[in-house]
Amino acid sequence: MPYASACDVAALTHNLLGNIPNFTTTTCPTLAQVNVWLTTGCSVINSRLASKGVSAIPTTSEAYGVAQQANALYAAWFAERSRISARVSKDERSRADMMKDDFEDLMDVLLELDLSRMGVTQTSVAYAGGISVS
Repeated sequence: MPYASACDVAALTHNLLGNIPNFTTTTCPTLAQVNVWLTTGCSVINSRLASKGVSAIPTTSEAYGVAQQANALYAAWFAERSRISARVSKDERSRADMMKDDFEDLMDVLLELDLSRMGVTQTSVAYAGGISVS
């Protein structure tokens, strides 16, 4: 289940919705598309956490808000990408580029935290090698 909701994505992408407060079946992108991107973003977050030896972040963790914002940024990145964004010059940054960078920045924050001290279950222990002496 995603950390964020379509409402969280809508808060980041007012420019795509105009006067509509949230995504619907008739918006571009649609609510269904945003939900797919939220699910995919959650999978990306959880996969990267798993590679560091921790489980998904529970709602009771202090780090949950960071995961929620990262998840919303991931979906907002794809929502912005789904709309054509003409660039004036090659070094110009689009809103999608900024959302991607913000997502990656929050992932760096998550991966640098000691999540085991924040109520996140550690799933593996690092092995340093060597032999045991009895």
